[in-house]
Amino acid sequence: MATAGAILLGGFGGHVARRIRRAQLSRRMLRMGEDVPLDVLLEREVGVPVREGNDLELITNGAIFDALADEIRVARESIHISEFMWMGAGNPSQRIGRAILARRPGVPCRILIDWFGSLRFDPALEHRLLADGVDLRRHTPLPDPFRVNHRRIWVFDGRRAYLGGFGVWRSWLGDGSRPDTWRDTAVRVRGPIVGDLQRAFDHSWQHEGGEPLPADAYPRLRGGGRVRAAVVASSPAWARTTKAARMWYALIASARRRLWISNSYFVPDRSLQSLLVARARAGVDVRVLAPGPHHDIALVLAGQRRTYERLLAGGVRLFEYAASMMHAKTLVVDDAAVIGSTNMDSQSMSFLWEASVVAHSPRLATQLADRFLDDLGRSREIRREDWARRPIAERVRQASSLVAEPWL
Repeated sequence: MATAGAILLGGFGGHVARRIRRAQLSRRMLRMGEDVPLDVLLEREVGVPVREGNDLELITNGAIFDALADEIRVARESIHISEFMWMGAGNPSQRIGRAILARRPGVPCRILIDWFGSLRFDPALEHRLLADGVDLRRHTPLPDPFRVNHRRIWVFDGRRAYLGGFGVWRSWLGDGSRPDTWRDTAVRVRGPIVGDLQRAFDHSWQHEGGEPLPADAYPRLRGGGRVRAAVVASSPAWARTTKAARMWYALIASARRRLWISNSYFVPDRSLQSLLVARARAGVDVRVLAPGPHHDIALVLAGQRRTYERLLAGGVRLFEYAASMMHAKTLVVDDAAVIGSTNMDSQSMSFLWEASVVAHSPRLATQLADRFLDDLGRSREIRREDWARRPIAERVRQASSLVAEPWL
């Protein structure tokens, strides 16, 4: 009992400390966001380098598996995979597994899966991969089972990389237009920031006892593209502000014209809500697209909806995706685009290993904005007057989610 009480007390103390630090961060970012360029905010406040010469290409929904299978087949030097959710014996797990087993002779393959997200990893496939010389490890639940590795980073030859919200599971097959197929967005990356994604994989790999990657895993990357971009690879921090938290606050505070958010687990705490409202009241077009009736976690949906009243009153437009589970984690802020695994909730901003890319690219931002508008065609807008008339039972469910707020 004493141990349980100590854990609960420690958890509450960490939650209070995080709320205080994020409120301070919100005020700081609001002061700087008006005058400091986003690149400077990323380098000085988030602590990540912004690199020139990258090329990024959006990939939506089930098309990611075509891209990954092709890359596995042509890889000549190395295959490095960090994947939160890899499950099942059928497609796409079987397809990706076959591609790895058929890779070019001598190409080392290192795979890191999470103990929780990949709890149902196919044991037969695991046996075949290990027998073939694949080094497969799990992100372990100890000492803290909440600190799961939520990253989705796939790096090939140290020169090409993919990241997003996708998992290797049947939910990501299809186009997100039916309840049994999730809607998601990924990105193919070439250029100097591939080295940052490789380092993020290397960090996670060594955390689970793997040897440091060899020097040839970091080839010299020439900047042939035109996009300035940064990788925000965040790791857990119990009471401090993580890079994931600083990234979201910096991006939101920097918005001048538009701030279009697609986020699958959208449960912003009070300070993040204040930041969104402040930008809306400053004339920024703030829109949020979150999951609706097909949400996979009812408690998270209740926590998401508990934020609506304050956001709607502050001028933020809210939409719920009605076709299926909306699982993307993207953002359009003026002419910049964000794609990755990072959610706008306390889990991603406190407890999880995450990775996202921030790219200053009018072309990519336009493509992501077009995708956002297309998704709105399958969504329902939540209007303030309608929300005020929601049933009592709905209000009770939302209010009860407050108990779990530190973990949502």
